[in-house]
Amino acid sequence: MILVPATTSAAEPAAAPEAAAEGETHAAYVKVALTRDGNTFAHPGFLMADDEQGVFVIQCEGKDHEITLSFRELGESRARVLVEYGVNGRVQWAEEIDVEAGDDAQLVKGKSTLTINVDPHGQEDTSRGDGDQIDGPKNDKDDPLGGL
Repeated sequence: MILVPATTSAAEPAAAPEAAAEGETHAAYVKVALTRDGNTFAHPGFLMADDEQGVFVIQCEGKDHEITLSFRELGESRARVLVEYGVNGRVQWAEEIDVEAGDDAQLVKGKSTLTINVDPHGQEDTSRGDGDQIDGPKNDKDDPLGGL
């Protein structure tokens, strides 16, 4: 399994009515894990601004699995996120979900389970010794997100 580093790009600005009530929140740390056939592939995450689109590409089973996230609302205690899941450049499904800050939210579709964590107070996982190299759980004993 090869993980292509996550990228961000400008997206349409998201309205954030709750953010104004809770205090302005302009970014959150996002972590994503993909589980297929019992194997979990986790990304240590990155900081994503409220007007950016985060793209994770995980290569497994000979295919590129693309997970694209966009904030619809972002507050201190919760976020509304548009999740798009694609395989080899074709979007398979898209769904908006609510995520409590710091809690895992799961989407199960067919053979794929996505686990998404959005935390305005989160930070980069620096405990890993292998940089951007992400392996499956059987090969990567230092992956603290294997159970994400």
